[in-house]
Amino acid sequence: MSKDYYNILGVGKNADETEIKKAYRKLSKEHHPDLNPDNKESEEKFKSIAEAYSVLSDKEKKLNYDRFGTADGRTNPFAGDNMEDILSSFYGSIRNRKSKGGDIRINLKLTLEEIYNGSNKKIIYKKFVKCTPCGGTGGDIISCVTCNGIGMVNQVQNTPFGKMQSTVHCPKCNGEGKLIIKKCGTCVGNGVNKEDMSFEFDTPKGIMDGETLRVFNMGNAIRNGLEGDLLINVVEILHEKFKRVGLDIHQKVNLSYKDLVLGNDSIEVDTMDKKIRFKITSGTKVGTMLRVPNKGFVRDNMTGDMLLEIWVDIPSNIDEEEKEKIKSLKI
Repeated sequence: MSKDYYNILGVGKNADETEIKKAYRKLSKEHHPDLNPDNKESEEKFKSIAEAYSVLSDKEKKLNYDRFGTADGRTNPFAGDNMEDILSSFYGSIRNRKSKGGDIRINLKLTLEEIYNGSNKKIIYKKFVKCTPCGGTGGDIISCVTCNGIGMVNQVQNTPFGKMQSTVHCPKCNGEGKLIIKKCGTCVGNGVNKEDMSFEFDTPKGIMDGETLRVFNMGNAIRNGLEGDLLINVVEILHEKFKRVGLDIHQKVNLSYKDLVLGNDSIEVDTMDKKIRFKITSGTKVGTMLRVPNKGFVRDNMTGDMLLEIWVDIPSNIDEEEKEKIKSLKI
């Protein structure tokens, strides 16, 4: 035997019709997909339980199974019409799991100042929304007569091993279990219409370039389904002075040769907040990196620093007197 149906239902081989039915009701309720959403293991067990009951509850199939190991004595145990009745509640639950509309992606350009301080933004975009006149159904609907509203049908194929039966989405209603008999005049049967949508929101401080903000149920709607999500992709606009590296802010500081050689106690530089003063010690080399604590970006209770890369400011135009002074230096 390919499967032990008695073991699946937890009954002995001498179990009568009442015992088999009682075991089936208990196990099918325990593993029903509606009570175990997104649980593949329970879903498979439920199908096995339904399969076992379809065989053991039918006297002829049970007799064939006990003798030959299959319900019809030679092919698989799914042969027979009553399997559709047993699995109707299962496939109905699958059909009722609504499809989801497509997500919408939008790029949002932010300056470094907006990223540093956080900002309030309002975007306008186009999306499919549920049609109001028909409530998103697409028009007047009836239950599909091909699948009896289940959305699934049995399909039998001849193979070298005999007839094989499988369950597929109903080709008449595309698995929805319903048919439109009169299309809505507004959406022409689509169930959705395209409209302009506005959305106002605050961007968090310190958000990263390339980071995506997900707004649930603000994407495209779909007929008889759920709305997708809105995905807002952050694009950082390059700054003329500052460069972001993680939570730190880098900038180049051009100093005079005199400041590098002699030092300076009051060098002034810009930060994202305000100007600050810092000290340059004598003999500082070009390329030195100085760190100013807590002057970077703030994110999740962490604060970056500002890093100052020291460069020398070389004048392009000097007069003869200045040239002579430079020549007289012993360096």
